[in-house]
Amino acid sequence: INAEYGQLCGDSLSLLSKSSKDLVHAAAEVFSPAEVQVKEFFEEDNRPIWVDSVLLNSVAYCCIRFTSKGIWGIKLQVSNDTTEGIRYGWNCLSPNPLPPIEHMAFVARASLGQEYIYFIAQFGRGDYIPTEEERRNDGNKIKAVVVERNLRHAALCLVTNKDQTEVWLKQPVLDGEGNILKMVDGPKILEHPGASLVADEHDPSLWTEMNKPLTLPQLNEMMFATSNVGKKYQAMTNDCQTFAKSMFELAS
Repeated sequence: INAEYGQLCGDSLSLLSKSSKDLVHAAAEVFSPAEVQVKEFFEEDNRPIWVDSVLLNSVAYCCIRFTSKGIWGIKLQVSNDTTEGIRYGWNCLSPNPLPPIEHMAFVARASLGQEYIYFIAQFGRGDYIPTEEERRNDGNKIKAVVVERNLRHAALCLVTNKDQTEVWLKQPVLDGEGNILKMVDGPKILEHPGASLVADEHDPSLWTEMNKPLTLPQLNEMMFATSNVGKKYQAMTNDCQTFAKSMFELAS
């Protein structure tokens, strides 16, 4: 890294604190009103920031390059044990096992010295990713968030209920072309109860290095190139897992 670029990154890092104060949205706005109970886990001055046009064009993020990627998972709350029982029985008997009942999110990381910036993109029930034509007419229907300097807060973006705060790494098994064949559980990021951070933010095993660094606008645009574009949410065929996997494969 040359001195000029290093100075620029240092300037951006110093600007991030100001950008947070000016651009940050309350943690309650990141989640729906039914899920604001988790906002107590967030520290007031270090909350998720919406990736919107203001942030995409901010000076603070002009030189930041995301170089690592990953997929995180959290168990979904189910209404009763019947769903789990049916899934277990099916997977014992069928050669085509059902996917796990868990929510997944795509995460990318930028490194500025010993500090990190996290990009978190999720697709869930009620979300819709517009086509290019729909975006021209109506704008964005989905937004990612960034979290500055705080791995715990990045993982908390997946948490919607205080009764389920365990978040873990999903490790993709890839084919020769970088496509995901299957996902296996990796180490924990947060543990339950209390959403305590158990991962080391400097642990390289938590991340897959990208072949090419990506800017924040490039990551944001990838959401509109996934296989989920123009389709309503549908469990197991057009859901959080297909979105996270598609983002992972696109961020090559």
